Amino acid sequence: MVEYTLVNLIALVVGVAFLVNGYMLVKQGREAIALFVVSLAIGGGLIFVAVFPNVFQVVATVLGLELKARAILVISNLTLFVVATYLFNRIGKLYDRLSRLNEEVSLLRSEVEELRDE
Repeated sequence: MVEYTLVNLIALVVGVAFLVNGYMLVKQGREAIALFVVSLAIGGGLIFVAVFPNVFQVVATVLGLELKARAILVISNLTLFVVATYLFNRIGKLYDRLSRLNEEVSLLRSEVEELRDE
């Protein structure tokens, strides 16, 4: 028999919140589908772990770890690495877009000033 604790409930709520947030961002057109996929993976993973808390014992056995807590730590660190890499990549692309927009605004501003001078 599986014992459910307050941690399972919190994981379930946070997982559902990730799914809802990802869906709302995509529905509003504010973000790409990639963000929804990341939200789906994290939210789905949290919900899965909340419903099946003993799954990390299997993961610990497969990874050759003694404790379930170490398996949780390994998987959470890998997930954090993937999310951080995605966010750093996204921030870099946004900085590039901002730089291009600033250049275009500067060019347009100089053209407008030239037209005013004429």
